[in-house]
Amino acid sequence: MPGPGPPVKPWVAFEDRVTCERLGNGCWRVRVRYGFMNRPDVTAALDLCGSLGLHLEAMETSYFLSRQKIVATEGGIGMAMWRDRLFAAMARNAGNVTDYFNIPPNRVIELGTRVQI
Repeated sequence: MPGPGPPVKPWVAFEDRVTCERLGNGCWRVRVRYGFMNRPDVTAALDLCGSLGLHLEAMETSYFLSRQKIVATEGGIGMAMWRDRLFAAMARNAGNVTDYFNIPPNRVIELGTRVQI
């Protein structure tokens, strides 16, 4: 039995990926959709916005990202301490989100939190 929402597709055609909606007062909503086999590319998606009425300057655009730093703490409940440390090390070694989404790293503002496990 399928779940709610549209079916998951492996590929989303390039011309169907981006929608731009003017919200007013200079604000826009940009939605970018990818299939699970598509390689996410935010820079290319924002280039498509020009044909939809939203013109962006690449070097004047800022990207806000969240980052979580996971740290293992002594005396916590749940997993054993070695598992906490292993999980925290794996999280530190995860790939960079700016590389994954093809976002220029010199235009990124990161907001972070510290998560204790």
